[in-house]
Amino acid sequence: MNDEVFAGVKRIAAELFDVPAGKITLETSPDTIEAWDSIQQLNLMLELEQRFEVKLEPEDFEDARTIGDAVRLVERQLQARTGI
Repeated sequence: MNDEVFAGVKRIAAELFDVPAGKITLETSPDTIEAWDSIQQLNLMLELEQRFEVKLEPEDFEDARTIGDAVRLVERQLQARTGI
């Protein structure tokens, strides 16, 4: 897992969900963050697209049920873009 991607996702999530970044782990999910609802899920995905300059598909929005899932989605898109 790319630490830089995780750190970026963590910062975005902490800001969106209004929680300390230290509370965000790879296992963080809507079950552990009260403010993570369907609207915030959409906001998270849109912020990830903008911050990392990737394009996520609608089904990706549904698949990202934890912060770890979101990190993996971004990493996959970055790898696809760079061909690495």
